[in-house]
Amino acid sequence: MELNFFNIQKFCLHDGPGIRTTVFLKGCPLRCAWCHNPESHRIEPELLFASSKCTACGLCVGMCGARYIDPETHKLVYDRTKCTVCGKCEEICPHKVNSVKGKKDTVDNVLREVMKDKHYYETSGGGLTVSGGEPSMQPDAVIELIAKAKEAGVRSAIESCGIGERDFYMRAADLGCIFLFDVKGVDELKHKKNTRVGTEKIYGNLDALIARKAEIVLRLPMIPGYNDTDEDLVLLRDFIRAKASGIEYAEIMPYHRLGVEKRRNLGLHDDDSIPDGRQFVDRWKSALDGCGTEVKVSGS
Repeated sequence: MELNFFNIQKFCLHDGPGIRTTVFLKGCPLRCAWCHNPESHRIEPELLFASSKCTACGLCVGMCGARYIDPETHKLVYDRTKCTVCGKCEEICPHKVNSVKGKKDTVDNVLREVMKDKHYYETSGGGLTVSGGEPSMQPDAVIELIAKAKEAGVRSAIESCGIGERDFYMRAADLGCIFLFDVKGVDELKHKKNTRVGTEKIYGNLDALIARKAEIVLRLPMIPGYNDTDEDLVLLRDFIRAKASGIEYAEIMPYHRLGVEKRRNLGLHDDDSIPDGRQFVDRWKSALDGCGTEVKVSGS
């Protein structure tokens, strides 16, 4: 079986306990305006074009029908609709302007890369984390990966927004996975506006995992202006309190702006005005006091 992914990142310290290798998968049905991995939306490979770094040297022109030099501005024009994502422009560009995100490989090859750092997992209590994108969009391949990792003595974590089919989460729970479960908001209408999907299926899956007594960390992506009004925070506190007995802890994930340039390089036009979230952490953490469990802050 094969996986579609865009990165295998080693020595991760914030994607579960210990030192971890995180496999970032392609494919996600949500369209959060603040997404910091927009290259994960589509399961197919995509090209990031950093136009601000392009010197219009012309080396990539003529390789395909998607590029030409504008005779008036003398700038390179990239027509994304004509791009076949062949990757030749990435190979030839001396300024690293072009970057193909997405590849396909077998589960065994991905696991082989993960297992290179098994020593660090053993000494730190770490392991494999499957992130995204959304892992539940490739359910059978992900289950195969974490099952084979378990056979090799490596425990897995899954970072998920909870939108997948119930069977995927139950199978992963039976394999002893840690679930890093995103809570992007509690208000149904606002959640649908912010992500384009509702909450019923997502939190139904969360309740099923709690009933299964899975190991769960609630991850709280906090986005200034989107899900952090006083009303949002009261709803979130009460939501966590209702789940507190079935989770390990909650973890605030302050918004960061690392996805802004990537969205721009993908030709997307989401909200680029969101401020860095770290300046609001004290307010968010204070508002969640009394939620019934420990509230940590990612990266601190």
